[in-house]
Amino acid sequence: MISFEEAAQQVHQAGMRMTRPREILLRLVIDSSRPFSVESLRDRAQQQGLECSLSTVYRNLAVFVQAQLIDELPGEDTRLYAWHEEQDASAHVFCLDCRRLTALDGVAQNGTETNDALSQALNQRGFDATTVRMMLAVHCKTQSCAGQDEAS
Repeated sequence: MISFEEAAQQVHQAGMRMTRPREILLRLVIDSSRPFSVESLRDRAQQQGLECSLSTVYRNLAVFVQAQLIDELPGEDTRLYAWHEEQDASAHVFCLDCRRLTALDGVAQNGTETNDALSQALNQRGFDATTVRMMLAVHCKTQSCAGQDEAS
């Protein structure tokens, strides 16, 4: 993980200036330990005293994507964002009922390939298999997930 100063420098190199809202959002992104939604980031920013609209968060996340600090992950009807890693492979399950995102530990590790068949297929088509981010959308088996935490 890079420092705030290094991340701020990447924002500057992308041609953007560091505003107060951008600084607060960037610090929250750096502190995120798992993928997050625009709504959850706005809620965390408001807890830090930053009153901002969803459009402000969307605009700033677009800047962070442009600066290659975060990646936009596919989601069902909401976008999820995660810290950008050059060699980052991961697998997550997205619950269609409660919207919870859960990492599948052991399926993909940083710097390792997800599985041989998938890795070979990706490599043959010119993709880097060590950067695979899989997102599986499922319904909870027990339907008892409604009270669990959302992706933050």
